[in-house]
Amino acid sequence: MGFIYKFIAKIALNGVTLYAIQLYFPGFVLTGGLEPLVIGAFVLAFLNTFVRPVLRLVATPFIWLTFGLFHIVIHVILLWFADKLLTQLTITDIPTLFWTSLILALVNIFF
Repeated sequence: MGFIYKFIAKIALNGVTLYAIQLYFPGFVLTGGLEPLVIGAFVLAFLNTFVRPVLRLVATPFIWLTFGLFHIVIHVILLWFADKLLTQLTITDIPTLFWTSLILALVNIFF
């Protein structure tokens, strides 16, 4: 049961973070109201729970060589993948992708 509660907490935290990012970054557009926000939060929680550990395992040499800074690249890849999966999510430029993935990484660091 602990995994389910943690996953639901990730979804809620990602949803609040996506909403806040949408307000402060004009290059981050999530259209359609509440439903795409919940779906986007679910997709990000899923990617962070299941895909991120695989990417971390594959990228372990790069993580060691960059003293952990490659984690940022992993989070950028995850957000870019979420952008490609969700038709309602549009990230217009690379700096917006970088800063929003950094914010999401800082939020997801605790889960």
